[in-house]
Amino acid sequence: MRYYVMSGPHQGDTGTMTDGVGEIQIPHPATTGIHCRYKVNTPDPLIQQEGFEPGVQVHYAGDIPGPQ
Repeated sequence: MRYYVMSGPHQGDTGTMTDGVGEIQIPHPATTGIHCRYKVNTPDPLIQQEGFEPGVQVHYAGDIPGPQ
C-alpha cells in the first residue's frame, strides 16, 4: 500500500508500507539514531485522487530511538 506523509519532518514524502500495519518509522532527517513515527489517519485514511496511486495518509506521531 502506498503512503503519503501529511505532517512532520517528512511531510510530502511517499513510500510503500505493509497493508494493515497502521504505523511506519522513517529515520529522522536531522538527528542520527532517531526515527520519526507516522500513524495512519484513521478517520479518513484513503487517498484516491486522479494522477496518484491509491494509498493512505500518515501523520507524525513523535520520535523514538532507531533500531540498534
